[in-house]
Amino acid sequence: MRNWKKATMIMLMGLLVAGPIAPHYALAQGNMPSEGAHTALAAAQAAQDKAAKDLHETMASMDSMKKMPMTANEKEMMKMMGQMADTIKNLTEANKQLIEAIKELRKAQTGPK
Repeated sequence: MRNWKKATMIMLMGLLVAGPIAPHYALAQGNMPSEGAHTALAAAQAAQDKAAKDLHETMASMDSMKKMPMTANEKEMMKMMGQMADTIKNLTEANKQLIEAIKELRKAQTGPK
């Protein structure tokens, strides 16, 4: 039962760190064709939304599990998972801000319509 929590956190971190970073840079530089840029930005937004949803579900599960009786080791593991969740929350927020900044850059590059 404990392994799925660890695997979930690792997968979320991988998604947040590795997934949308490359498209952000390319979009900000304007090196991608307009259609490709739109597709990449949409994919980054979808990944961000999924990560935020997964984090919310994981946090809800962790909150309910904290109410169960636990050993000292399990309590320590829950504490560490809480710290990892805080880190992931910070990464999702940074990713969200990057996506918004790229959207603003794209608007500035294309000009008013």
